[in-house]
Amino acid sequence: MTRKEIERLPVSGLEVTEVKIYPFDTTGIGGNVKAVATVKINDILEIRDIKIIYSNEGYFIQMPSRRTRSGEFVPIVNPLHRDLLRHIRRKVLDEYNRIVEKYNEKLREFTAGS
Repeated sequence: MTRKEIERLPVSGLEVTEVKIYPFDTTGIGGNVKAVATVKINDILEIRDIKIIYSNEGYFIQMPSRRTRSGEFVPIVNPLHRDLLRHIRRKVLDEYNRIVEKYNEKLREFTAGS
């Protein structure tokens, strides 16, 4: 079993049961956020505003945070178990890649038909 396959497995009974991706590409204004995601865990907990970010090392996610009065960002949601964070990351990035591939396929169909 590969590392990616292991990361897709539930962790201690917690599993991402739904992922919604909202494309939000900030490249045009100098940003590196590609999308925002919402996940449901076991259909009882929803986490919103997970950012999908692209860097030189590839894609990663950033859990929701807020800015304090001093300007520091503090996490709102912080998975304490590393495997749970990996599981969330894998599910979010898998869905993001699926959405991007679907978009690229439609774009190829559109440009081929023109």
